[in-house]
Amino acid sequence: MLTPENVSALGSGLSGAAETLPRDSPVTPKRRAGRKGKQRPRRVRKAKERSNRAVWSVIPAGHKPARHIIQWLRSIQELAEFQLARKDLKANIWRFANAVAQCPGFDPASMTIMPIWQRLQERFGFPSKSISNYFRRLRDWGALAVVATGRTAEFTPRSSGRTENEAAIYVLLEKAEETNVEKSSVPVPTRAVNNPPHARADEDSKLQIEAATPLTSSRRAAQRREVNHHLQNRQEPFWDPNATTNAMTKRGRREAERLASLELQFRSLALRRISTAHVAAICRPFLQAGWTVKDLLHAIDWRPNTDARYHHDVDHGIDNVGAWLRYRLGKWIRHDGGFYRSPSQKQAAEKAQRKAEQRAADERRARERAERAAYTPPSLGWRDRVALLQEA
Repeated sequence: MLTPENVSALGSGLSGAAETLPRDSPVTPKRRAGRKGKQRPRRVRKAKERSNRAVWSVIPAGHKPARHIIQWLRSIQELAEFQLARKDLKANIWRFANAVAQCPGFDPASMTIMPIWQRLQERFGFPSKSISNYFRRLRDWGALAVVATGRTAEFTPRSSGRTENEAAIYVLLEKAEETNVEKSSVPVPTRAVNNPPHARADEDSKLQIEAATPLTSSRRAAQRREVNHHLQNRQEPFWDPNATTNAMTKRGRREAERLASLELQFRSLALRRISTAHVAAICRPFLQAGWTVKDLLHAIDWRPNTDARYHHDVDHGIDNVGAWLRYRLGKWIRHDGGFYRSPSQKQAAEKAQRKAEQRAADERRARERAERAAYTPPSLGWRDRVALLQEA
């Protein structure tokens, strides 16, 4: 009969027996240790590495297996992290994703793939460090998930009878579409509709305006997040609002135009709804003509060569901010294709005119003083000069 005393005695006996066995005895089990003494994760069995249970157990929340490998490539381009990456990194990630899609070992049923590093190195020319970095980025972005880790022949169980290395298996992911069910079953009207009279006795005829929001774009959302991130972390002006962007090199001029456009977005809240590149593309002809950020702000709110200010504000009723900005700035272009003088250019011209007038007045006064200094009065008085004239 088992009692608490017998169980404790049995436990002490087993511990004493374990102390008597040597450490290198075959009876003592060995733990498979990985880097820094941590236990390596156990790999999924070969027969179940592509099963639904193994695949869905590693899929994060908000994701699902891609419907098609082409759809997976398109979903990578729509990721906000991919849109905000550097230009060279985007090109390398896109080339690496296409290389992974061409690797053998793809299972369309489970949307799993088994890329081999040696093939990626020899056929596509990716270094091993870059392969590791690109796989890590795709996992962090939610485009891939590890179903079965890679394993060398050293750690392959002997009972399996396999002596070759085993490549890692990844599942291709895409974001799951959120299907929110509205509480009201009334369809949203696609245009303004007038209710017919006497349709309902308790309701008057009212104008129903479409309330559906426009389709969202992940690229535009990523660009807006980038702009808001820069504007929220602004410590000092991105660009001097009174300075021009006429740099010597093309790269320096483009960077100056980008910073000037970012400063323009900071001072005009309406322009934060579009990307900085869009603002720079519209304002580039004016910046190259010698305009400043303050000139652009003045041109947005005021008509050219007048003191009339626009009555309509962009914060109400403007959907296409880019077209609105192009229209406002287009008023400052003459019919011959030239630009009206900006306020800063007018001030500079008026200042130069005042300096020229002041310099001319100073020269005239100096000339008069020199003439007065060179004048020598006659020795005879006017009475003597008149008498001499009469005698002559």
